[in-house]
Amino acid sequence: MPLEPIRTVVVDDDHTSAEATIAILKNFPAVKVIEYIDNSPELISRLSDIDAELLILDIEMPYNNGMNVASYVKKKHPKIEIIFCTGHAYFAADCYDFEPVDFVTKPINTARIQRAIERAQKKLRNTISEFSDDKKSEPKSKKIGINVEGGYQIVDVNNILYIEKKARKVYINIKGNKSLVSKYTLTQLEEILAPHDFFRCHQSFIVPMKKIRYVKNNQFGKTYSIILKESYDEIPLSRGKHSEIKEKLEQYGIKFV
Repeated sequence: MPLEPIRTVVVDDDHTSAEATIAILKNFPAVKVIEYIDNSPELISRLSDIDAELLILDIEMPYNNGMNVASYVKKKHPKIEIIFCTGHAYFAADCYDFEPVDFVTKPINTARIQRAIERAQKKLRNTISEFSDDKKSEPKSKKIGINVEGGYQIVDVNNILYIEKKARKVYINIKGNKSLVSKYTLTQLEEILAPHDFFRCHQSFIVPMKKIRYVKNNQFGKTYSIILKESYDEIPLSRGKHSEIKEKLEQYGIKFV
């Protein structure tokens, strides 16, 4: 049985830009533009009645910018997905808190928006399956925008194995033997990823708490390391961090004896 088109609202104060976006979206049967709204107050006042599933949301708008709107949407209408759309790529770093489906720049590239729509389909299907399937679901996708070599990239935090600083570069190691070179410092990434349960275990390493398999004692308990799920690498653990990580792991129900 074919899926219904995604009920989509285009939000952009620039009418010419909005018309171009809507024209491109007409090429994709997976989406149906049900509304065009050119200001954030109207969008906020009408969201409860529109029954939207997806917002194509401009960032630079009067009254409230797109990120303020996204903050409201995520609190009041959490089932609505968002694709940010802007003429300025440097906004991407500020969008990660809102877990967007994607971030596309103007003028919109057809292939780029197609990938974003496909991601929106997957996220919306997962949301539906959470209510219709009694089986244990996969972890919910949590995507953030990260400034890396070559430009901003949307990364699912569930796919991050660990982050390492080598020499003067910071590497984000991802499932599938992929590695991104971040333009953020390790300290900046520590702040960005803290809400997603990542932990600075060493001056050169950040790890996701949920991927820790066990903590290993080395050399008669004088040094420690972390063994991760989904990775064969052994991550060093600073002696000063041992007590802190022990307390955090106990919050996940992992006891030390």
